[in-house]
Amino acid sequence: MPVTGNPPLPSFPLTLATAYKRWHGWRDAVIGKLAPSKRTRICAHARRSIPYAGRMHYTEGPGRSELFHRPPDKYEQASSDCSQFVSAIAHWSGVKTVTDEDWTGTLYEKGKQLERPVPGCIVIFGAKPGVHTAVMTTRTMTLGFGDQAGPQRVSLAGMVAYFTQQGHAGHVFRDLTT
Repeated sequence: MPVTGNPPLPSFPLTLATAYKRWHGWRDAVIGKLAPSKRTRICAHARRSIPYAGRMHYTEGPGRSELFHRPPDKYEQASSDCSQFVSAIAHWSGVKTVTDEDWTGTLYEKGKQLERPVPGCIVIFGAKPGVHTAVMTTRTMTLGFGDQAGPQRVSLAGMVAYFTQQGHAGHVFRDLTT
């Protein structure tokens, strides 16, 4: 008599958490394409990067603009740095003023400076020309690509404290959509 293995596992139970995760990803894919507001599209594209944490390549070298030239939301194994991550998301969202050559210092000059963060704006840390940039996905949360483990969501307060501790005090909010 042949030896048989275990019976196949039943399909994974659809819990509220997995249902929300599936819906959230699908919802952001649609919002990233169809939302009338560029800032809303920026937030959706930024959120779509979260599952690719640790699966992108952080580089400040010649390949840093690779993500900019990819189709929207194609993050897998893409090369980028913080400023090109932000520029690619803005580009996919219809912002015409960003280029594949932008860096934190050029983004510091683009768009309109804001006194308070709004979802879809960018935040630049450090004194002019800045040392890091990220997308504000809510009024208190940033999403950026600053190292090989990214993209990562970090609170604005946490990022301000980190850069202040590193000797790069200050930050500015910019709306690239205006």
